[in-house]
Amino acid sequence: MRKLIKTKGIFDGKRDKLLYNKCILIENGLISCIGSQEDFGSITGEIENIDLSNEYIIPGLIDCHTHLSIVPELGNQIEQMRIPAPRNILRSISNIKKDFRSGVTTMRIMGEENFIDIEIKNAIQEGIINGPRLLAAGKGIVASNGHGVVLTVADGPEEVRKVARQNLAIGADHLKIFVTGGISTASRNLNNSTYTLEEIKMAVSEAERAGKYVAAHAHGGIGIDLCIEAGVRSIEHAVLISEEQIEKIIKSNMWITITSTIIFDDKGVGAKDITNEEIRRKLIYGRQVAKNNWKKVVTSGAKYVIGTDSMHGRMVDEIKFLIDLGVSNLDALKAATGKAADACNFDRVGVIEKGKYADFLVLDDNPLESIEALENIKHIIMSGNFVEEYI
Repeated sequence: MRKLIKTKGIFDGKRDKLLYNKCILIENGLISCIGSQEDFGSITGEIENIDLSNEYIIPGLIDCHTHLSIVPELGNQIEQMRIPAPRNILRSISNIKKDFRSGVTTMRIMGEENFIDIEIKNAIQEGIINGPRLLAAGKGIVASNGHGVVLTVADGPEEVRKVARQNLAIGADHLKIFVTGGISTASRNLNNSTYTLEEIKMAVSEAERAGKYVAAHAHGGIGIDLCIEAGVRSIEHAVLISEEQIEKIIKSNMWITITSTIIFDDKGVGAKDITNEEIRRKLIYGRQVAKNNWKKVVTSGAKYVIGTDSMHGRMVDEIKFLIDLGVSNLDALKAATGKAADACNFDRVGVIEKGKYADFLVLDDNPLESIEALENIKHIIMSGNFVEEYI
């Protein structure tokens, strides 16, 4: 059945202002048309009218960087990903529900073992479980001595090629490669690279030949330099990024994904992992430099988006962090909707316009005036259907 939603105001994910007193026509889960109520006066046939004329509509949020099976507060993220697949799938469903309830309708997953992200994605698509749309990477591509080593490693260009092809064969939407060390792993430098230029280029080549792209975990130093030279699509985290690297990223038309909550919230790396003295030192240093470096990113003209990095249900906090950096409500929301869809190379979401999936959040208040409106989501709509009662 076609549905006609009457609204008070629409933030469409790309314009710099709201569309007031407009209606959205939905057919087969897609947006068919947007216009004034008078534009739809001549519609014939069966149609369901939904009166949200006192509410605001925005696109569902897009979390551009997360994992399904990790809960940072529990500590030792690598061991969590080593949990047998059946149990980790069950753990992941609980995490997904937190994300869904927070208004996230699309999630880009940045690496899981045993292809559980692809299995869960398929289960959602088949209607076995309810959840956001998932963009899956499959197994992370990581060197034996790199950050993010779980069960799978790839050393040398040919092993990188093999893991990349395994992921692509089973249905990965993108590839994730771990280039530098990470804050939550001891004995891994945040500036060095555990991969050579040739290895990173191999991942990029395999992805591009399949019409996909590479997102790279890289905090700074030679790691980011090699990622830029190799042609990855997005730099994930970039805590130690330099102004020179930002300029190169702008010229290369790349993206930067900012993940703040896992660093600055005490339920992130600062929960249990901080008991390791080396991780503690890296976390303290990261907290000292990240805000200043990310502020340079958001004021530079570089393309940036945001992700929770497994801080499930915390996308609103990521949006608020951007605002604390001086970003307007409007641009912070774009980073979580329309621009996020561009970064993920997934053009069916993130924007309210003809031909897109009818994935919306219904709010009582205008989020361009008060970002706290996102803390009180009245309804979640996926493909034109109200879904909150199922999550």
